[in-house]
Amino acid sequence: MKKTVAGILVAGGILTLSPAAEKYDTRAFRIVTKLCTPCHGTPFYMAKQLDGDDWAYFFDNEKKLMAIHKNKPKGIASLKNKLFQNHKKRLKKFFIKSSKDSGAVHGCDANFCGTRH
Repeated sequence: MKKTVAGILVAGGILTLSPAAEKYDTRAFRIVTKLCTPCHGTPFYMAKQLDGDDWAYFFDNEKKLMAIHKNKPKGIASLKNKLFQNHKKRLKKFFIKSSKDSGAVHGCDANFCGTRH
């Protein structure tokens, strides 16, 4: 009887917390924090600067993305970074889901609180 109750509680806890864990892609968040935060500020602040169509446009046109960062050596280095190149689709999805027209309002949590830029 105790094992059944414990099993139900564990299953209920997992099901309850699953949607919270899927609020945003934490891997993409960490990549953006590592590569982009020094110049652009926190990931959510950065994502809110453009709408989803603009993010899609820049990620689909690498030359435009490079042109924007042409006078910024740190920016060019970040764009050429293997981490950025390997996770470009994931980052694009993160920025689109967190863009200013997405309706997503991320508040304070364990990974993000406040804006420094």
